[in-house]
Amino acid sequence: MFTLHNPTKLDDLSGYFVTSHACPMCDAKVTVTIAPEKLYAYNQGAYAQEVLSDYDSDTREQFISGTCPDCWNAMFSGSDWDDE
Repeated sequence: MFTLHNPTKLDDLSGYFVTSHACPMCDAKVTVTIAPEKLYAYNQGAYAQEVLSDYDSDTREQFISGTCPDCWNAMFSGSDWDDE
């Protein structure tokens, strides 16, 4: 499961600002906008891939685990996954 923190309506009411977890290593957060139907899908239990489909996998991962791309790369550089 993932968490969308502080859903806040945009001034023009076209969507919502949502914020990720803080990165456990550096406290970085990401704020993005999503459409109202995406927030509804989130509240119905949709996966991050659906709700945050407009964003790259690094952004989705920050909403899932809180880990920012830089810290993720630092944690897993030199791993067996680098060869794939």
